[in-house]
Amino acid sequence: MTIQETVQQLQDTPLTYRIQVIELLLQSLKDEIAQSEVLQHPRKPFRVQTIDLGADVTVDREEMYADRVS
Repeated sequence: MTIQETVQQLQDTPLTYRIQVIELLLQSLKDEIAQSEVLQHPRKPFRVQTIDLGADVTVDREEMYADRVS
C-alpha cells in the first residue's frame, strides 16, 4: 500500500478512529524517543564533594560578572 492510498483510507475512516490512530502513533513516537535518549545518554552516578571555605562567602553577582560585559 502506498502512502497516498494509506492517507486516502484514513481520510475515509470515521473521525474517532483517526484520532485513535494519531494517539497510537504519538505514543509510539514518545516511546521511541524515550528509548533513544536512554541509549544516547546513560546516567552516570556522581559524588558531590563539599568544600569548607572557613567562613561565609557572600557573592556579589554584579562584581563577579563585571568583566564579562562588553
